[in-house]
Amino acid sequence: MNKKVLLIVPLILCCIAGFHSKAEELDKDATVQSQQTVESRREAAMEREDLNIVFAVDHSGSMSGQDAQRLIPQVLKIFLDTIHGENVHVGYVAYNDTIVAQHIPVSIQMDSQRDILKQTIDSANNQGETDIGLGLKEAYHLMDGCDGRKMIVLLSDGETDLALSGTGRTEEESERDIEEIVALCKEEGTPIVTIAFGGKYDGEEAGLERISGPTGGESYEARSSEELVSILYDLFHTNFSYSVREVSNSVYDGGNQRVSCMTDGIVYDELSVLFFSDKEIKAAGIICGENETVPRIMGNYAVAGLIDSGKEISVRFETQKGQHMTVFLIGRRNITPVVEFNGEIHKNTETAFSIYFTDADGRRLDIPSDHEGLQWHAQFQNIENGSLVPVQLEMSEAGLLGYANFHSAGRYCLYLDTGRNSENTYEVSEINVLNNLPEDRTNTSIEIGSWMEDQVFDLNEYFADADGDELDYELQELPQEIVSVAIKGNFLHITPHKWGKGDITLLVSDGEGSVTGRIPLQVKSWLEVYPAVPLLIACLLLFTFLKIYRKRKTVRELPEISEKKNEIFFTGKLNAYFTLVPEDMEEIPPLTFTLHHIREGKIVVGDMFRNYPELSALLELDHMILYPAENRKIIFYHNSRATVMIGSSIVCRKMQYAIGYSSVIYITSQDGDCELELHYISMV
Repeated sequence: MNKKVLLIVPLILCCIAGFHSKAEELDKDATVQSQQTVESRREAAMEREDLNIVFAVDHSGSMSGQDAQRLIPQVLKIFLDTIHGENVHVGYVAYNDTIVAQHIPVSIQMDSQRDILKQTIDSANNQGETDIGLGLKEAYHLMDGCDGRKMIVLLSDGETDLALSGTGRTEEESERDIEEIVALCKEEGTPIVTIAFGGKYDGEEAGLERISGPTGGESYEARSSEELVSILYDLFHTNFSYSVREVSNSVYDGGNQRVSCMTDGIVYDELSVLFFSDKEIKAAGIICGENETVPRIMGNYAVAGLIDSGKEISVRFETQKGQHMTVFLIGRRNITPVVEFNGEIHKNTETAFSIYFTDADGRRLDIPSDHEGLQWHAQFQNIENGSLVPVQLEMSEAGLLGYANFHSAGRYCLYLDTGRNSENTYEVSEINVLNNLPEDRTNTSIEIGSWMEDQVFDLNEYFADADGDELDYELQELPQEIVSVAIKGNFLHITPHKWGKGDITLLVSDGEGSVTGRIPLQVKSWLEVYPAVPLLIACLLLFTFLKIYRKRKTVRELPEISEKKNEIFFTGKLNAYFTLVPEDMEEIPPLTFTLHHIREGKIVVGDMFRNYPELSALLELDHMILYPAENRKIIFYHNSRATVMIGSSIVCRKMQYAIGYSSVIYITSQDGDCELELHYISMV
């Protein structure tokens, strides 16, 4: 059985706050091991990355029509009073055609800093023209020096208008600032989320979407304060899991009102109740069983946090005649996603894995039936190069089942979400995808003949890759004295030079890793390929010997004997023709040597060519001798390594051959670079 590997994620997923906790019954030892794994991962989760968010809010005169009741500042302050998280820092920029108010990102966990930020939000009025580029640029630079992740939230009606502005800036300058900041945010991975507030202008959402889209941020349209509240909570899913539910949204008569709601038995880590009205709230309360909690009232809204709550909660509030009241129930619950898969993960192979969730105590959570319809989305991202791998998800009783196929090795993180906001994407786990290196497919060697021309071999028949990668080949070493080699694609071209053995060494790569491969090579001679050749050669030698033996009858017995018969002298003459000379020498004209006046008993051929010492040495003419014979013939004798023929017959070493007029002696040097013809003719 394969050992299962559990990878626990340090970040928290959203939109699943309705999960009921249920301890899974496991074997005792397995339970201990699982709890240890969860505990170690939870400790790592405490070191969360800071999240820096700057709200850039349009406070131009055009926003007076969109937000006549100044709902945006009210909602932002409500949001700051209800959102929690020690690693969340919020900043603020109010702009028209100038910067009206600003505040660098501060921790919203500290009451003093949160109050100062709320005062900054309250200080801005709606007036003047609209310069979105100016506000966006200021929001971006407010986060200079901030560590951790960054986000800009832009609230506007989506229109830049500087026609009546006295600042001297033009709409073209504002547009250039927008393009610059969008490019920087895209490069740095900082999303810009845009919210078009109100509904009196057509196309404001589309105008803002061109800003958010390239950076990976979402574009929203909020036509009411209630919609804006939901959108703002949707931005903070990275570190928290929030469930925002509207309990009441009505216009009431004057008097005391009471509304009941059910929590469905969900145990939240934190539960808050938010009252939001178009008029000042006089009194409000939250009733849980026998206990009542009085919220903190701040003008048009009130907030209360609940520690213990039952299945039923009642809210009460006092209203004036015609007063509009909206009540939100905001629940938060920490959960930990767990990725489970079997064995190792290799690229180019479909990998199956499961995703389930545990609570703060490491207990596994079931998914209730009312959450099974959520549209889950997931993808892996390569940590080194950022490439994305799609994931196919299926819902099951045990959780989520995923399938992915990785086409490159490396470290990957799984990101999971259920919402349409790009920031509602969470790093779930890190896995390592392995790459199989190329390997020898066969131990077969290459065998070719030394007399063959260019031979072609498919290297894919000698090497293979278990992942199915296309292989590249690079030549490293080869026996150069035996063959020359060229690689074209996956084909190996070999040209043999002489027989012998050796290895061709290649660097074989699949694009992510490489190995050294060796192919044994043997270049065979004629004798190795054709064993019958030695017998044929023996027959040829026997035939040559017999032919030479027959010619010996015409040869004088010994040169010494001819030297003693002084009455026999040379006659005729020798014409010499160099039919081939080395490339670096000039051609030699025909030469003539008369013999009748020579009275010695022999002539060393080399003495006749003293004017050409290099050619004489090359042909070894000093080892060739002529003797006079009867009937105007001469006897030829040599002991050289040159190839000598008389007519069409081969002349053997240390043997005498008699030649007459019209005979031709052919002499070829051992290396074949020089050839000489000697024609024995009579005197005319």
